[in-house]
Amino acid sequence: MFETRIRGRRRRSSGWAAPIGQLAVALLPAALLVGLTVITAPALAGQAPAADDDRRSNAPLEEEISVTANRDETSRSAVGSSETVIGREEIEIRNQLTVTDLLRTVPGLEVTQAGGAGKQTAIRLRGASPSQTLVLLDGVRLNTTTNADVDFAHLMADNLERIEIVRGPQATYGSEAMAGVVHLITRSVERGWRGSLSAETGSREHERLAGTLAGKGGAFDLSLSGSDWSTESVSQIPGSEPDPYENRTLSTRVGADLPGSGRVDVVWRDVTGDVALDGFGVEDLNALAENDGRHVALTATRPLSSRWTQTLRIGQAITDLEGIDPDTVFNNYRIESDTEWWEAQADLDLSRAESGGSHILNLGLSSERRDGFNRGGFDQQTEIDSWFAQSQWSPTRSVHLTGAVRRDDHSVFGAETSWRATAAWATRSGRSRVRGSYGTAFRAPSINELYFPFAGDPDLLPETSEGWDVGVHQAWLDGRLSVDLGFFDLQLDNLIEFDLGTFQFANIAEARSRGVEFDGRYRGRRFDLSLGHTYTDAEDGGGERLARRPEHRTTLVGRFEPRAGLDAAVMFVSVRDRVESNGLPMDDYQRVDLSLRYVVLPWLRPYARVENAFDEDYQEVPGFVTPGATFMVGVSIFR
Repeated sequence: MFETRIRGRRRRSSGWAAPIGQLAVALLPAALLVGLTVITAPALAGQAPAADDDRRSNAPLEEEISVTANRDETSRSAVGSSETVIGREEIEIRNQLTVTDLLRTVPGLEVTQAGGAGKQTAIRLRGASPSQTLVLLDGVRLNTTTNADVDFAHLMADNLERIEIVRGPQATYGSEAMAGVVHLITRSVERGWRGSLSAETGSREHERLAGTLAGKGGAFDLSLSGSDWSTESVSQIPGSEPDPYENRTLSTRVGADLPGSGRVDVVWRDVTGDVALDGFGVEDLNALAENDGRHVALTATRPLSSRWTQTLRIGQAITDLEGIDPDTVFNNYRIESDTEWWEAQADLDLSRAESGGSHILNLGLSSERRDGFNRGGFDQQTEIDSWFAQSQWSPTRSVHLTGAVRRDDHSVFGAETSWRATAAWATRSGRSRVRGSYGTAFRAPSINELYFPFAGDPDLLPETSEGWDVGVHQAWLDGRLSVDLGFFDLQLDNLIEFDLGTFQFANIAEARSRGVEFDGRYRGRRFDLSLGHTYTDAEDGGGERLARRPEHRTTLVGRFEPRAGLDAAVMFVSVRDRVESNGLPMDDYQRVDLSLRYVVLPWLRPYARVENAFDEDYQEVPGFVTPGATFMVGVSIFR
């Protein structure tokens, strides 16, 4: 393992999960090496493993499946909401470390990072604030109870099967889904056993060791992934010494097929991220922020009849953030967030064979407890009990209608009702589609806003959103060339801001975001290209532009296979026309990331990666510099 270099401090222990997770990560490389000795023997003997040689065949593309838009497996052509899916193939080819690097190329989504690796990172979907987008990991919400947002700085792309981004108010998910949902889904397992071990190094003291072991035998399957990454993050103060950062991530998925039919999956992800910080405009040699997160989810699904499938989900998400600084009392703090949640969902098939269509009714009950703790400030808890109903009706193979309603009963402010309706029409081939959605959603006041000393107000009402979008999709060349064009309008009301008159949080603001989203794609045998552009007009109730929401955002993802066994990827982002919180314009910028990997032997693949390849000098958050060009090389061995 790499030596911990965070200001000479040793990592702290956080309950039972952290020591177990660290021990597992420490033993993982040795276990993988032993396992690889056994399972890669056929490959070493000259037998080629299962690879991705056929991923760009000439066959027509298969219909993609969404699991987030309608809370159930639904073909993309039947989804009425605007959605982007980043699949396993794209994640592997891009070979980017963090979830935020993958999200930078999503239409309508802006990433802002206050500096380099480990520094606070937020997302803004369709101009909404970070707390108005719900983030899920295997169905469990990651939004903290204290601020209602998610710090993406420590979320690695390890062991992810796919990322689904659904835009627009999503009533069936309850609080925080005002602008949409970002859903991270852990990798599934195929039959047989596979493993990998990779090591990489690079500029800015970059060092990373990672490994995976996955397989299925009989009724049981396992997916295990672990990584240890350390690097020098850029300092907030230009010209001062770098700020070290270290991240350790362990992800596990254990599943079992139930006798007869049905399935149980348990997912556990443990993340520790430690980063050195600077003070307000001054170099601080001893300030440190330690972030521990644990996510646990259990999902059990079983058909009770040919028309009734029952699913039970139980989950917990814990975030523990501690600031340590022996030089000043102001940088010492501890903030804890704990969300415990269960949900029961019944999927009823009401289809009639003679009609030629389909009708699925989804019914659900859920209960959620949110605990928040701020040392010296508060130790509070809120609860939300909810029910929802959703009807997915396809009267024909081409027409798909969805209607949903949800009722949330909050222990502090009372009840809130949200609803959503979508429609989609598609030709039988799926090459031509028209979609539209209209809905409402809300955000419950965070525990900070309710109970922070002197500033909190227990009488706050929830923030609300109402929005619509319409779009068209057209594909040619057996689906290899496609264009998506959409228009959206999002109204945000009752927004909670700090009132300088009363020095308390209050429901005093509103905002509106309108725009156009374009996504064009081409998939060839050895060449894939995705081009996106988003125009966003985001203003507050007084007509002033919202800070850090670019009017124009252009993205490009190119994937190339110039020869068999050689993969290259280029990721381009252009951001234009932003303003600071004081209304002054911010500089435009362009960023290019590159990735290259080569199959030397069936079990040996070296690779290289460049972040900010043209050494662009830019800021995503005013006053916080971002890293220049960063180069990394590595090698993977696997079956």
